[in-house]
Amino acid sequence: MVDRRDLTFDDQGAVEIYLDRRGLAAESATKHHRLEGWAFGQKNVPGPMGDTKRAKSDGLSIAYVDKGSGPPIIFLHGVGATKKMWAPQIEMLSERFRCIALDYRGYGESEVPPESSLKADARDAKAISRAAYARDAVAVLDAAAIDAAHFCGCSLGGVVALETYDAKPARLKSLALVDTFAFYPGGAGSIDERIANLDRLGIAGFAKTRAPGIHKPDAAKELVEKSIADMASIPLSVYKASTRATWTGDYRALMPRISVPSEVFWGELDTSIAPHELSEELANGIPTCSGVVRVPHAGHVSSLDNPEFFNLALEAFVDSVEAGFI
Repeated sequence: MVDRRDLTFDDQGAVEIYLDRRGLAAESATKHHRLEGWAFGQKNVPGPMGDTKRAKSDGLSIAYVDKGSGPPIIFLHGVGATKKMWAPQIEMLSERFRCIALDYRGYGESEVPPESSLKADARDAKAISRAAYARDAVAVLDAAAIDAAHFCGCSLGGVVALETYDAKPARLKSLALVDTFAFYPGGAGSIDERIANLDRLGIAGFAKTRAPGIHKPDAAKELVEKSIADMASIPLSVYKASTRATWTGDYRALMPRISVPSEVFWGELDTSIAPHELSEELANGIPTCSGVVRVPHAGHVSSLDNPEFFNLALEAFVDSVEAGFI
């Protein structure tokens, strides 16, 4: 096992070293082409994600995009986002991988469950829960005829990835856990306050106050505005139900049982939502985890704040898994 704890790379040359240490350095011309097109901290504007496809999960229509070919990576979004958050990853990584991103039930282009299924005490098949989101992910794999994929989840998406491993471990080739946690201290006790805040502000008002804080302090205005719009698009009842699911899980007992290659990614400026110690808990608790990759110049959504670095680091991790190096 390669121990890569607390890796930090601040420039393109450092990423070259990172790839070299993985044993996966491409020919210099290829690397130069990739890095030249993704200048650090400059280009955050994604291209088209591809046509929307459909899967069925518990009778609900689940939307997803499927672009590229090669080893499959499935991307799982956070509580305050949709599949759109993964546009920079799909744009670059679909050159070498089959990239899939879905909207959980109730989000984005996916079908919204009935209002009765969104109540706090709902327990029917269409209700929102971490297990339901995991079923959505598996349904997308089934629809795409994929036996197993590399799972990459940010925040809630990381929680959903852990839940999916717990339920269907054979469907995961690896885990890339991004700005997430196995257990959120005080999470269960904060639900009433979180729900009251949502009711008071409404989803549009909440998005305006919450979305800027998921980014690095100097994030581009356009990027923050896109996150505000993405968050505001989520129906309030869906966001409330998803809030109950996000902060109440406990996967600490699962971590020692994880046997697929894993890596944790943490935005170095994420000091309040999912601080470093939560990433360290994952890295130390999962026996097959190669460590914490510290994403420079990035907040809670490190894949959006520094997509150039993040994409190269994720690419190196998946390549290492595919090559059997980790």
